[in-house]
Amino acid sequence: MLSKSIFACFLYQEPVSDNMATDLYRREQEINNVTGLLNMLHALALVAWNPSAGPNDGNQRRLNRLFRSKAIMAWSELLRDAVCGKLDLIDAEDRDRPFYRDLTDNDLQRIKNVTERLVSWNLWSSPAESEIDRVLSDNKSAVKDWFRNHGLTTGYLMGAAE
Repeated sequence: MLSKSIFACFLYQEPVSDNMATDLYRREQEINNVTGLLNMLHALALVAWNPSAGPNDGNQRRLNRLFRSKAIMAWSELLRDAVCGKLDLIDAEDRDRPFYRDLTDNDLQRIKNVTERLVSWNLWSSPAESEIDRVLSDNKSAVKDWFRNHGLTTGYLMGAAE
């Protein structure tokens, strides 16, 4: 699942031409940055995962929705776009490899803020049997469109009102 979502959006898939023996080569930083993002997702959400929680547990229902396969594939793209915006990545090459760089503590805080907005989106916590449950079984593009139509947008993740 990670290869179709987080890794596909944040790890540059093509070989780079940067010399491995120079400071221009940033694959290790890229891996560390993705690991940092995964640690943020754990700290903000997955730390509360409880596989023995019953179907009436609101927090577990929220986490199940957030980390369903189609959901994570759809929101990973929105998250990447928001992260690129927060990091002021305008050039197409930079946007293709958003984590292939050194990130400052300030950059990491901006990424954390965006990730917090994603995790706290109000529709993850909808009551059982809500529309979101049906939509999350659709294809990725339908899920992504539904997210956008219901307020989970790049702008929202960057701080705009829902």
